[in-house]
Amino acid sequence: MTDPTAVLTEPETPKPAYLVPVSPVPLGVPILRIANDPGLPTLPVTGTWGTDARHVYSKQQPWNADETLIAIENHGTGASPSSLILDGSTYQPKYGPCSSYRRWDYRWHPSRAHAHEQINVTSDGLELMWFDVTSCTKTRSWTLPIPADYGIGSGEGNPSNDGRFVLIAGSTQIYVVDMDPQPPFAPYPNQRIGPPLDVSQCGLADCTIDWAGTSASGKYAVVSHRGDNIRVFDVDPATLVLAPHVMPAGSYRCAGTPDAGYLYSLGHADVAVNSFDNGEDVIVRQDQCHLSGPTVNGVRIGHVLMVRLRDDNIVALTDPTNEAYAHHISTRNLNRPGWAYVDFFQEDGKRFSDEVIAVKLDGSKAVQRFAHKHSVFSGCYRCESHPAPSMDGRRVLFASNWAEHCGASCGSTTDIKDYLIDARAP
Repeated sequence: MTDPTAVLTEPETPKPAYLVPVSPVPLGVPILRIANDPGLPTLPVTGTWGTDARHVYSKQQPWNADETLIAIENHGTGASPSSLILDGSTYQPKYGPCSSYRRWDYRWHPSRAHAHEQINVTSDGLELMWFDVTSCTKTRSWTLPIPADYGIGSGEGNPSNDGRFVLIAGSTQIYVVDMDPQPPFAPYPNQRIGPPLDVSQCGLADCTIDWAGTSASGKYAVVSHRGDNIRVFDVDPATLVLAPHVMPAGSYRCAGTPDAGYLYSLGHADVAVNSFDNGEDVIVRQDQCHLSGPTVNGVRIGHVLMVRLRDDNIVALTDPTNEAYAHHISTRNLNRPGWAYVDFFQEDGKRFSDEVIAVKLDGSKAVQRFAHKHSVFSGCYRCESHPAPSMDGRRVLFASNWAEHCGASCGSTTDIKDYLIDARAP
């Protein structure tokens, strides 16, 4: 469905059985539960399904670069192993964790040339590595000069879209690693690690790093301080030195200063390149200045906003009129640029209530509406759906306990599983 104005009634839909597709009305897009009931075997991998079997987060891509593998976690009473890699076509378990893999804060490498490798920071924060999860082989390694207490951006950062640059975050310092140096620089194993920058004097009451990451192009570094107050830093391509990116004096923000690189505040934000704006680096997410409705610099502020990193230019991607409140965002659909994937809080009677949708980045407010989430998540972080699209954007994972609008067949609120929306043409 592409009508952004329709208010839909969430259907009473029984909890889907494992690997049995359903196509709930009114949206009709197939949905498949890809994690089995607690206590059942994770065949053909040796192990047992837990009560919490789902992907990590909306901003952490579950699919590998060629979409043949899906990484999920397997937690809860009796769960073993703690992580699984599923077949990207059958969705059945394919690999357990490698015993030699010191996995902690990890991302799939976004390049097809490294489709079986993950980029990982170890739990002691002292090593960055590339690791092939099919052959259980470490392929590249860097000893980090300052412990990466926050890993790859506290779980919410990502490498640049080409997999070359990554921003490492300590408790107060950030620095860039060029993981795949290109001419005129000598190739790996030559190591290019930029000098650390202390961001603890940010000019706000709380300078704690909430998350950090590179921009999609690798041209900028982005730091979100506590309260969703986002700063942009230039990355010197020769030296990897970081410096605040000065914003235009007339740009709008609700915290910080333009000279310190502050943007309009956005929550749960993800970065992308905007294919409708000459590949400019942007960041997309919910309004955290809480101005939904008023007009700022000629833009009527909606719940989902896009901000250009170069100049803090704001674009409203949705209309706030009778709109449910947006929750999480993902732009991990690297092979389908120009769209962002969003889920919304349940607010019956409002547009997009409890839905997973995609919004177009051209400012047209065009949408694609996929499914309802059916999850009760108050007080339960892991019950939040955190929708994450595949690389081509045609499939979406979301987590749910399927305990909302579920008729006579509801899931337990503590049984959290991954569901896959399959929007590919039949």
